[in-house]
Amino acid sequence: MKYQSEDLGPWLDVRNAEITVYHMWDESLVGVSANDPNSHMLTFSTPAGHPPGAFGVHKYVLWNVREGMTEPGQWYLDRTRGKVVYWPLPGEDMAAAEVIAPAVESIVILRGTRDKPVKDVAIQGLTLAVTTTPLEAGGFGAGRFSGAINVTSADNCTLADLEIVNAGGQAIKASGSDLRIERCHTHHVGACGIRFSGSGMRITDNHIHDVGLTYPSAIALTGSGQKHEISHNHVHHAPYSAVTCGGRDNRIEGNRIHDAMQELHDGAGIYCFGGKGLVLRGNFIYDITDTGGYGASAYYLDEQCEGCVVENNLSIDVVRPSHNHMAMNNTIRNNVFISDKDLQITFPRSSGYTFEKNVLYAKGKITFDNYEGIATAANNILFSGEGVVQCHKLDRYNRTGSYPLEPSGSNRHADPKLVAWQQGRLQFAPGSPAPDLGIQPIDVSDAGPRN
Repeated sequence: MKYQSEDLGPWLDVRNAEITVYHMWDESLVGVSANDPNSHMLTFSTPAGHPPGAFGVHKYVLWNVREGMTEPGQWYLDRTRGKVVYWPLPGEDMAAAEVIAPAVESIVILRGTRDKPVKDVAIQGLTLAVTTTPLEAGGFGAGRFSGAINVTSADNCTLADLEIVNAGGQAIKASGSDLRIERCHTHHVGACGIRFSGSGMRITDNHIHDVGLTYPSAIALTGSGQKHEISHNHVHHAPYSAVTCGGRDNRIEGNRIHDAMQELHDGAGIYCFGGKGLVLRGNFIYDITDTGGYGASAYYLDEQCEGCVVENNLSIDVVRPSHNHMAMNNTIRNNVFISDKDLQITFPRSSGYTFEKNVLYAKGKITFDNYEGIATAANNILFSGEGVVQCHKLDRYNRTGSYPLEPSGSNRHADPKLVAWQQGRLQFAPGSPAPDLGIQPIDVSDAGPRN
């Protein structure tokens, strides 16, 4: 990686330095093997997931050098001398201090095989903390690393009422069939909160937050496979997507999601890749801010998603609540999308959509990218505080023209007269056109863990 001359110099101790190279939707945390201060070139000791500068992102952070210590409470591992160097907090007595250093990647391991799975095991009521990871790039979603609890090829097992904190990799990583992960609290971890794969899992009533502290590409709750239920989880403060799930015939329902996409780009509160027959229903997503790059959304159906249904969901203060990319024949129905600013609905390289009974309420403009991706639009209410509802034509991803979207058929440009949506219990005031169009009120106030 070539760096600017003022960034680094011959002082850099390559035996200790670690570097995070940021990409668009993930990052590479690697070691350094050489520094040429004349050519301003770093050589990595382990491969990066993408070339530095890919996707037009030119950002990196250097870790674990003495020069980085600027205030009490900071530390670094001096591999040269075999010591941990720590700057004590004011009044801290190091003679009485407790020091905990992680030495393992997993604390509890259940390991079966496809022919002989682990069966009928329950792990409940424990607190687990302090694991580490190898110095290597984690790949998409930081999926390469182990979990503090690592379950492989299990059947009919339960993880319940666990707290997992200060784990270097995943908090929970599980694969198998008919597993239940319930009422767990996973937080302040280096990678993902819960990562799962298989079939027939129930991931319910969990509280997941402050993930991706080492690997910002980490996804708070992520899975693949089929016939899963992902419901009533509270997910927040994630550097990338909060929930992701592709696969087939999975249900993502009743989740409360906010403050995601805080560092990286091209993700969402709920992001689905290659999903078939997915149902996203009754979720409550708010405060997802676009920090640049390829954007951030509330509900995102990405490449090859087909036959999916997005219905009865609410989003508040997400400028691009629904993003659909290279997806086809999906239905977006009876959702309410509210923005204090502009509001964008996007369908690049998508087709065959049904878009019906939705309410879009923006204090700014409303825009559609590739409105032609919608095959059927009916009984929608679009309200722009600026009186602008506009469509952009796309050639692949480039806008080639625009035109105003006029009310037509059963679609109306009118004030929906929304009431009390901030807590998730949304009603329509008397005189709203919504009931005449068959639009149902949305109540997602119980989204998140149940008592």
